[in-house]
Amino acid sequence: IILLWFIPSQGQTVALSAEEIVSIALENNAQLKATALKTEESKTRVGSAFNFDKTSVYYHFDENNIAINNEPLKVFGIAQDFRFPTVYFSDKKVKTANYNVNQSYYQIKVEALKHDVFLACSQLSYAKNKAKAYQYLDSLYQQFAKASRRRFELGETNYLEMISAKSKQKLLETTYKQALQEVLLAQEQLSKLVQKDSITIADNPLEKLELNTITLEDHIGLSLYENTNLYYKALNQKEKQNLLPDITAEYFQGSNSTLNTSLKGYQLGLKIPILFFGNASKIKASKRALESAEAEEADYKIRLQSKYKVLLSTLKQHEEALSYYEEQGRQLAKEILKTAERTFKEGDIDFFQYIQSIETATSIELTYLENLNSYNQTIIAINYLIL
Repeated sequence: IILLWFIPSQGQTVALSAEEIVSIALENNAQLKATALKTEESKTRVGSAFNFDKTSVYYHFDENNIAINNEPLKVFGIAQDFRFPTVYFSDKKVKTANYNVNQSYYQIKVEALKHDVFLACSQLSYAKNKAKAYQYLDSLYQQFAKASRRRFELGETNYLEMISAKSKQKLLETTYKQALQEVLLAQEQLSKLVQKDSITIADNPLEKLELNTITLEDHIGLSLYENTNLYYKALNQKEKQNLLPDITAEYFQGSNSTLNTSLKGYQLGLKIPILFFGNASKIKASKRALESAEAEEADYKIRLQSKYKVLLSTLKQHEEALSYYEEQGRQLAKEILKTAERTFKEGDIDFFQYIQSIETATSIELTYLENLNSYNQTIIAINYLIL
């Protein structure tokens, strides 16, 4: 019974790091699982390239088919059709290329899920820190509203100050409640991606993320287009191979009741595609598909480079905003808090002025949080660049 106290209940929320949550999402996300299964399906289909037609086993009797003893033969035979040998290898290349396309598409899904989970974690951390700041302001204005009401009751202040304090407190209370709703929405977004309940991030200060070194030449999106081009090239070659003749082979034995031995025979033949207009259209269509894929790859490269440059430019703007806070804003907020506390204790300012100073300092912190959140979102967009 004592040990049960140390076993967490199923509904208990577990605080994890963003990296740990990403690992869980990669295991749990149903959409990613579906993509992985589709990839495995295409891998399994590679072996179906060497797929032969059904073997024909037959019995033949014809009274016109007379043996040397002037009796009709009873013939048992087996026949098999084969495609030209190079066609099988060509088909295998097509299926292998299709598997590579699906593999690249799966990797894109993985990177996209990582991007979304890291973004959701960052947004949740931002929402929690913002809610804490508003909670602090809300508690101060609750105290201020109570103090103003008490002063009004004692005749030390007027009615306008009291209702102004109450109005400000209600406004901050509403803002705080909205901030709590943002936390719930961010938590729901994270749970939707991870697809596991009772998971959240630790209540830590919002941290500045690091920029990873990436090379656009090795981008997974380009790998997808490269594999797509290889697929259409293999398909084009396969359609050309289909113009080659099929091979048919047959072996049979004939006998009758008065014949001492079996008469054997075989037959080899070719099935030549004389009417190849349909094949010619398929060859032309696969060539056009290849040209289209190459054009899409060129367009993708341009859009990828453009988005990368825009993100870097946006990141620089956020860096400048953060630099102001790190160089001046942080110290300025501390000075405002320090001066407000000292002058309030000394009686140089009233409670209303004190709270206004606290609000100003908190506003600087909130602006920093907003800029830091935008900065982190841009970092995540670059580290997991997708279109």
